[in-house]
Amino acid sequence: MTGAIVDLSEAPPPASITAEVCIIGSGSGGATAAWTLAAAGREVVVLEEGGDFTGLALTQRDSAMYDQLYMERGGRATTDLSIAVLQGRVLGGGGVINACDVVPIAAPVLRHWQRHHALSGFSPEALEPYRVRALADLSANVPTEEQLNQNNRLLRAGARALGWRGEVMQHNRVGCQGVGACLIGCPVNAKRNPRFVAIPAAVAAGARFFTRARAVRIEDGGAELKTVQVRTLDAKGYHEQGALEVRAKVVVLAANAVASAELLLRSGLGNEHVGRHLSLQPQLPVSALFPEEVRFFRGIPQAYAVTEFERLTEEEGLGGFRIESISGTPGIVASILPKLGHDGKALMAQYRQLGAALCLVPDGPRGRVRVERSGRLRIDYELAEEQKQRLRDAAKAAARLFLAAGARQVQVAAARPVLIATEAELGLLDALDFQPATVPFLSAHQQGTVRFAPSASQGAAAPDGAVYGTQGVYVFDSSGFPTSSSSHTMAPIITVSRFLSEQLLSRAR
Repeated sequence: MTGAIVDLSEAPPPASITAEVCIIGSGSGGATAAWTLAAAGREVVVLEEGGDFTGLALTQRDSAMYDQLYMERGGRATTDLSIAVLQGRVLGGGGVINACDVVPIAAPVLRHWQRHHALSGFSPEALEPYRVRALADLSANVPTEEQLNQNNRLLRAGARALGWRGEVMQHNRVGCQGVGACLIGCPVNAKRNPRFVAIPAAVAAGARFFTRARAVRIEDGGAELKTVQVRTLDAKGYHEQGALEVRAKVVVLAANAVASAELLLRSGLGNEHVGRHLSLQPQLPVSALFPEEVRFFRGIPQAYAVTEFERLTEEEGLGGFRIESISGTPGIVASILPKLGHDGKALMAQYRQLGAALCLVPDGPRGRVRVERSGRLRIDYELAEEQKQRLRDAAKAAARLFLAAGARQVQVAAARPVLIATEAELGLLDALDFQPATVPFLSAHQQGTVRFAPSASQGAAAPDGAVYGTQGVYVFDSSGFPTSSSSHTMAPIITVSRFLSEQLLSRAR
């Protein structure tokens, strides 16, 4: 079979397509599975709702890029509007729009999965070859000192002044030009993401990728031959304009932790665990004003992480919190600053003097994805009290870091903004109660919803990814993770997808 990338918005689609394997989603999980299975001689079709954007098609313009690269144009949120749920909608998935951080699953997390979730096969030893391969796929490397922008250096300076642990994280850039627009795609194609690694390799092996192809339902999930109902979209992805059916013996869901569960729910497949056990890893932004120029919008947005308060144990898995530098283009930055109107305009006039960080606070699997009778998707989530306290602690730590680095004011956006100029004012952060829609939380690493478990009473999918109650329907993405795998999920998803793909191949021999 000849591989290809086909845009279904450009011509009438065929009435039907038949393949051995149909993969839904083209991000880290889907593209890796496509590459692995196609290279082994399987006939593979991949469906992607988004379009294909590379190079200068990534215009660095907020409105156009959030519109085209993100689910719901970047407006997806929890039911109570408390957390922005950021997910890719583009060929290559989240790897096209992330900050390129490569943080593999740590051994204590895998031991936690074995000990508390009975996933005996997910040992560090079993996954080590796949972890190594994932790092190679990503061309993982550590940014050089010259590549660290001033925002990252200030965070590091604050950590050193306080005697706190930190590290320069690995990333998957090669040939970075410091454009700084990572969250809306790299116009110089410096990201070694699925679009430039797994997808070309899968196409060379014969896989066919169809863009502007929205999977809406899986039929006959318990039969040998499944049918995926697909709606084709127009060039902008706004409207459905056609339909086709994809028939396959194997269907692999890799559409992210929200969309994979959503499709199973809309298809009436799986058990009562489908959609449950969702982790969102809410991130709290903290900004700071410095007396000198920082120009945080240039260079690598996220390179330095303060790991002093991160906890990795077999008992808890990933816990505590970590603080990482971050930046963004003007649109998203303005949305997370503590002032509006004329005051907001005045603050944005000091854009060059801003620094920013994210407080990453791992959560337990406490949320839920559901589909209402009306057909509307809902993402239910509520912060736990202990999580709120860790967020306050993290905000205080971030404020101390910036103050130690010379900031004249630290800002936490909230319904009642918190502005801190000295350590004596850190107690003001105790007033943060995190009531719904009062703080601009972000979620970029959703996990859970089709949890791997050794029995249907404990989860929605078997340890090999097979969805309970189906025949030949699998999940190979972060929806299977029983708890937070890492502070950044790209490397974990690639690792687990290849691990499960090779298991699938070994059973089919």
